[in-house]
Amino acid sequence: MGFIYVPLPLPWIVCGWLVAAGSCAYAIWTRPLRRLRNDTLQHLWLATVVTFSVLWAIDQWFGDAPTFHLLGAALMVTLFDWALALIGMNVMIALSALMLDAPLDTLGITLVMLGGVPVLVALLLQRAMSAWLPRSRAAFVGGHGFVAPALSLIAAALSVGLLHAALSGSWQGFPPDFWNQVLWVAGGEAWFSGMLTAILAVYKPAWVTTYDDHRYHLDRR
Repeated sequence: MGFIYVPLPLPWIVCGWLVAAGSCAYAIWTRPLRRLRNDTLQHLWLATVVTFSVLWAIDQWFGDAPTFHLLGAALMVTLFDWALALIGMNVMIALSALMLDAPLDTLGITLVMLGGVPVLVALLLQRAMSAWLPRSRAAFVGGHGFVAPALSLIAAALSVGLLHAALSGSWQGFPPDFWNQVLWVAGGEAWFSGMLTAILAVYKPAWVTTYDDHRYHLDRR
């Protein structure tokens, strides 16, 4: 997945910006930024945004399909919850767009597909896992750290594919091998996010917003 460098119809551009702006405005309205008054959380949030902005610049083109790379959306939801994660993804995508000289007219729909969609999917999956999985650190790391990142990246890829199908009227012209590559990248996303989640859950659980001490019967350090 990556930025859209081909012209889009004006209604798609307008709808993309309206949805992106509306979702970001709602996230800001919930007042998550006040939590960044905590210096540790602020530094961690900024470091995560900058790190993933750099990772977004390390991508690979695959024929006529979009580029693909790690997203980091599910990890940000795990660390900061959905509102700060969505704001962080928007900032990260905007920074990446400037670094890669991406067209700004299609940036809105990119924010939706690669920011909003994976954050929403990760949020729903993590809420379901918290409700249904056993209350253990292993379940937290496995669900939040490995499963949610992989599935949220696949969901973002599907949104890109659906956009292509909607604009072209069919799936023809979309490289079939792209989906094979998406599965490999989803595995990388799961490994990267899962390892960091496991390390932080053991050594720095206070850095993981969605990690509930009472639920997992562990003390923060």
